[in-house]
Amino acid sequence: MFLFKNAACLRQTQLAAGLVFVLCCLQHAIAAQAEIQPWSAANMADEFTLPDLKDSMHSLSSYKGKVVLVNFWASWCPPCIYEMPELIRLKKQLADQPFEILALNVGEKKYRVRKFVKLINFDLPVLLDTSEDTFNAWGVKTLPTSFLIDGKGNIRYRIRGNPDWQDKNTLAVIEQLIAEQPTKQEQLKTTTPNEANE
Repeated sequence: MFLFKNAACLRQTQLAAGLVFVLCCLQHAIAAQAEIQPWSAANMADEFTLPDLKDSMHSLSSYKGKVVLVNFWASWCPPCIYEMPELIRLKKQLADQPFEILALNVGEKKYRVRKFVKLINFDLPVLLDTSEDTFNAWGVKTLPTSFLIDGKGNIRYRIRGNPDWQDKNTLAVIEQLIAEQPTKQEQLKTTTPNEANE
């Protein structure tokens, strides 16, 4: 009986190791295929208002004036999990810029998402698309899928998979969108007297 248990444990360990290896290979294949696809500049992002894990509501329109990375993910999706540390590093790298990341969890219950986020120490804004309405409205088919939105609220790029958020070409795309944002001084120059008094 003891030998049987050890043999069963050994098989389970080998299976788990094999699965990890396959997932790592799969992730590298997905990352290699992921590309940043330009989107029509006139394509206004569909508005959404979703709760975070503390039940505070977040509307996409409230982030106007910032470049926003909207990331659709789920806790059962290995490529999603793999890119999460990269997203944290990306946010830290651009912390002093008009840039925000919104991580939209797709279809999972709040308690499960909260537990998972705490487990991996993911400290970016997590919004709950439990009904999958936003997921469907944005035409997302695979996870992870991300969208880069400019300060005017237009979708500029779609990314299926993980493009390597630390890659210099990926960063250059984001930095270019940030550079398009008017500075505070430029905003003051374009503000009308009536707007300035409001």
